[in-house]
Amino acid sequence: MKRSESKYFNTALCMDEALIALLELKDLEYITVKEICEKAGVNRSTFYLHYETITDLVNEAMENVNKRFLSYFTQDENDFIAKINSKKLKEGLCF
Repeated sequence: MKRSESKYFNTALCMDEALIALLELKDLEYITVKEICEKAGVNRSTFYLHYETITDLVNEAMENVNKRFLSYFTQDENDFIAKINSKKLKEGLCF
């Protein structure tokens, strides 16, 4: 991986983390691009280099969180998802 690619992806990860940290403090509709940039330590222009809207950042962050969650399991990702989808939630129980 080239140095510039690594920096690009690292910046995107910083913005993902900034969004998640801000979501712990307030609802999504009250989070601004300015706040995300300040928290991530990037300029507004950098945000718009990566994303058109906050929704794009949200989608990427959700995808990355899901990937990290699934990486904790040693079994095949598709097998794990199929098992979760096949279970019905019961009252008071997760599975």
